[in-house]
Amino acid sequence: MRLLLATLALTAAAEARAYCVHNQLTDREVTVEQERHPDPLRNERRFKALLKPGESRCCPFHRLDCNPRGRNNSVVNLAVTIPGEPAYACGFPEGAEPNVKVTGSGTIRITRNPRRSAFPYLVRVRTHDRQELTGPRGLVCPEASSKGKARK
Repeated sequence: MRLLLATLALTAAAEARAYCVHNQLTDREVTVEQERHPDPLRNERRFKALLKPGESRCCPFHRLDCNPRGRNNSVVNLAVTIPGEPAYACGFPEGAEPNVKVTGSGTIRITRNPRRSAFPYLVRVRTHDRQELTGPRGLVCPEASSKGKARK
Protein backbone atom coordinates (compact mmCIF):
# COMPACT_ATOMS: atom_id res chain seq x y z
CA MET A 1 0.00 0.00 0.00
CA ARG A 2 2.84 2.42 0.83
CA LEU A 3 4.50 1.67 -2.49
CA LEU A 4 1.27 2.50 -4.34
CA LEU A 5 0.88 5.80 -2.46
CA ALA A 6 4.52 6.71 -3.11
CA THR A 7 4.12 5.97 -6.82
CA LEU A 8 0.96 8.10 -7.02
CA ALA A 9 2.69 10.98 -5.22
CA LEU A 10 5.66 10.85 -7.61
CA THR A 11 3.36 10.76 -10.62
CA ALA A 12 1.42 13.78 -9.35
CA ALA A 13 4.66 15.65 -8.64
CA ALA A 14 5.98 14.87 -12.11
CA GLU A 15 2.78 16.10 -13.78
CA ALA A 16 2.92 19.31 -11.75
CA ARG A 17 6.28 20.01 -13.37
CA ALA A 18 5.07 19.63 -16.95
CA TYR A 19 2.91 21.50 -19.39
CA CYS A 20 -0.24 19.58 -20.18
CA VAL A 21 -2.90 19.84 -22.85
CA HIS A 22 -6.36 18.53 -21.92
CA ASN A 23 -9.09 17.84 -24.47
CA GLN A 24 -12.22 18.27 -22.39
CA LEU A 25 -14.52 17.97 -25.39
CA THR A 26 -16.82 14.96 -25.49
CA ASP A 27 -17.37 14.82 -29.23
CA ARG A 28 -14.31 16.19 -31.07
CA GLU A 29 -10.63 15.36 -31.37
CA VAL A 30 -8.00 18.07 -30.93
CA THR A 31 -4.63 18.33 -32.66
CA VAL A 32 -1.74 20.07 -30.95
CA GLU A 33 1.61 20.78 -32.56
CA GLN A 34 4.56 22.72 -31.19
CA GLU A 35 6.08 25.37 -33.45
CA ARG A 36 9.26 24.47 -35.32
CA HIS A 37 12.04 23.64 -32.89
CA PRO A 38 15.01 26.05 -32.83
CA ASP A 39 17.33 23.02 -32.99
CA PRO A 40 16.65 21.28 -36.33
CA LEU A 41 17.92 17.98 -34.90
CA ARG A 42 15.07 17.99 -32.35
CA ASN A 43 12.36 19.13 -34.74
CA GLU A 44 10.99 15.61 -35.35
CA ARG A 45 10.67 15.02 -31.58
CA ARG A 46 8.75 18.20 -30.76
CA PHE A 47 5.30 18.04 -29.14
CA LYS A 48 2.67 16.65 -31.54
CA ALA A 49 -0.54 15.01 -30.42
CA LEU A 50 -3.96 13.97 -31.62
CA LEU A 51 -6.08 13.97 -28.48
CA LYS A 52 -9.30 12.01 -28.51
CA PRO A 53 -12.20 13.31 -26.38
CA GLY A 54 -11.18 13.30 -22.73
CA GLU A 55 -7.48 12.64 -23.40
CA SER A 56 -4.50 14.62 -22.11
CA ARG A 57 -0.83 14.75 -22.99
CA CYS A 58 2.01 16.34 -21.03
CA CYS A 59 5.62 17.39 -21.59
CA PRO A 60 7.96 17.49 -18.58
CA PHE A 61 9.39 21.01 -18.44
CA HIS A 62 12.99 19.77 -18.50
CA ARG A 63 12.49 17.78 -21.75
CA LEU A 64 14.22 19.93 -24.36
CA ASP A 65 12.41 18.33 -27.32
CA CYS A 66 9.07 19.86 -26.34
CA ASN A 67 10.27 22.72 -24.11
CA PRO A 68 13.39 24.11 -25.84
CA ARG A 69 14.49 26.34 -22.93
CA GLY A 70 13.96 23.62 -20.32
CA ARG A 71 12.50 25.84 -17.59
CA ASN A 72 9.10 25.72 -15.90
CA ASN A 73 8.48 29.37 -16.85
CA SER A 74 9.67 29.04 -20.49
CA VAL A 75 7.08 29.94 -23.11
CA VAL A 76 6.19 27.34 -25.75
CA ASN A 77 4.01 28.14 -28.79
CA LEU A 78 1.51 25.48 -29.85
CA ALA A 79 -0.95 25.23 -32.73
CA VAL A 80 -4.26 23.99 -31.31
CA THR A 81 -6.86 22.97 -33.87
CA ILE A 82 -10.14 21.10 -33.79
CA PRO A 83 -10.34 19.16 -37.06
CA GLY A 84 -13.59 18.12 -38.70
CA GLU A 85 -16.48 19.88 -40.38
CA PRO A 86 -16.20 22.67 -39.66
CA ALA A 87 -12.63 22.90 -38.41
CA TYR A 88 -11.62 25.42 -35.72
CA ALA A 89 -8.26 27.06 -34.99
CA CYS A 90 -7.45 28.46 -31.56
CA GLY A 91 -5.03 31.31 -30.98
CA PHE A 92 -3.74 34.00 -28.68
CA PRO A 93 -3.95 36.85 -29.23
CA GLU A 94 -7.25 36.48 -31.03
CA GLY A 95 -6.57 36.63 -34.75
CA ALA A 96 -3.15 34.97 -34.46
CA GLU A 97 -4.57 31.47 -34.81
CA PRO A 98 -3.25 28.88 -34.52
CA ASN A 99 -0.94 30.12 -31.77
CA VAL A 100 -1.47 29.24 -28.13
CA LYS A 101 1.28 30.04 -25.63
CA VAL A 102 1.88 27.92 -22.53
CA THR A 103 4.62 28.02 -19.91
CA GLY A 104 6.87 25.02 -19.28
CA SER A 105 4.64 23.70 -16.50
CA GLY A 106 1.34 25.39 -17.40
CA THR A 107 -1.92 23.91 -18.66
CA ILE A 108 -4.14 24.22 -21.72
CA ARG A 109 -7.76 23.06 -21.57
CA ILE A 110 -9.94 22.88 -24.68
CA THR A 111 -13.63 23.05 -23.72
CA ARG A 112 -17.09 23.85 -25.03
CA ASN A 113 -18.01 27.50 -24.75
CA PRO A 114 -20.62 27.74 -21.95
CA ARG A 115 -21.89 31.08 -23.30
CA ARG A 116 -24.24 31.51 -26.23
CA SER A 117 -21.79 32.47 -28.92
CA ALA A 118 -20.88 32.00 -32.57
CA PHE A 119 -17.74 30.29 -31.23
CA PRO A 120 -18.67 26.86 -29.81
CA TYR A 121 -15.18 26.04 -28.44
CA LEU A 122 -12.64 27.87 -26.33
CA VAL A 123 -9.25 27.42 -24.72
CA ARG A 124 -8.24 28.18 -21.15
CA VAL A 125 -4.53 28.66 -20.41
CA ARG A 126 -2.86 28.77 -17.00
CA THR A 127 0.78 29.56 -16.32
CA HIS A 128 3.26 27.53 -14.29
CA ASP A 129 2.22 29.52 -11.21
CA ARG A 130 -1.52 28.88 -11.88
CA GLN A 131 -2.38 32.36 -13.16
CA GLU A 132 -5.25 32.38 -15.65
CA LEU A 133 -4.04 33.95 -18.93
CA THR A 134 -7.27 33.79 -20.90
CA GLY A 135 -9.57 35.66 -18.53
CA PRO A 136 -13.07 34.67 -17.46
CA ARG A 137 -14.34 34.28 -21.03
CA GLY A 138 -11.48 32.12 -22.25
CA LEU A 139 -9.88 32.28 -25.69
CA VAL A 140 -12.32 31.49 -28.51
CA CYS A 141 -11.59 29.08 -31.35
CA PRO A 142 -12.90 30.65 -34.57
CA GLU A 143 -13.88 28.54 -37.54
CA ALA A 144 -10.90 27.93 -39.83
CA SER A 145 -11.12 28.82 -43.49
CA SER A 146 -10.15 26.39 -46.23
CA LYS A 147 -6.68 28.01 -46.44
CA GLY A 148 -5.88 26.99 -42.87
CA LYS A 149 -6.15 30.53 -41.53
CA ALA A 150 -8.85 31.40 -39.05
CA ARG A 151 -11.71 33.70 -39.94
CA LYS A 152 -12.60 36.54 -37.64
